[in-house]
Amino acid sequence: MSDILHRTSLNCFLSFDDYLLLIENILSEKIPRTGKYLNDKTFRYTRSNLERMQLGLNKTVLQQKLYNALTSLKQDWVWVVITEPWCGDASWGVPALYLVASATQKIDFRIVLRDNNQEWMKLYQTNGADSIPKLVCFDKSTGKELGTWGPRPQVLANDMVRWVSEGEADYTQIVRKLHSWYEQDMSREIQIELLDKVKVWLS
Repeated sequence: MSDILHRTSLNCFLSFDDYLLLIENILSEKIPRTGKYLNDKTFRYTRSNLERMQLGLNKTVLQQKLYNALTSLKQDWVWVVITEPWCGDASWGVPALYLVASATQKIDFRIVLRDNNQEWMKLYQTNGADSIPKLVCFDKSTGKELGTWGPRPQVLANDMVRWVSEGEADYTQIVRKLHSWYEQDMSREIQIELLDKVKVWLS
């Protein structure tokens, strides 16, 4: 079992508020544009992602069963979310994960930027891909990994496979369908999956 939580400097972690500030600084160009943000399309997409994040923060409603499970926590957990501002799935997933974690003081919510922390991403790939967002749950006192979630709800993953199998080959159209799905669902499926995960992690 990796001891990556305790080996990682606290300076590598961002709070959710730090993450929002980072995005705002990128978009206002207080931080010089580098890497993926040199691409104007990615830059504009990141601006849309911030709007999606704000929508999720305003409209997400925490399900009662998940709230009950989280408030029964006795041990302290750390939730580390591997993400990046340019990621479309992350624009919906990260706010949802943050709001869920905020239901209890027993969860220390942290963010790791994928592109600056490849050791994390290599440990938590999905089917060999650097897919984000990826949540990793740890026992805070021991650093033991309890489990993971991500990068997207399985129902949506299945839908994307179906869209392609039905002949949808245009990437832009698939992305539009993806965001439409998230906006209609408003984290319900994420919360359903997290409830199952939390029950396992509690045991």
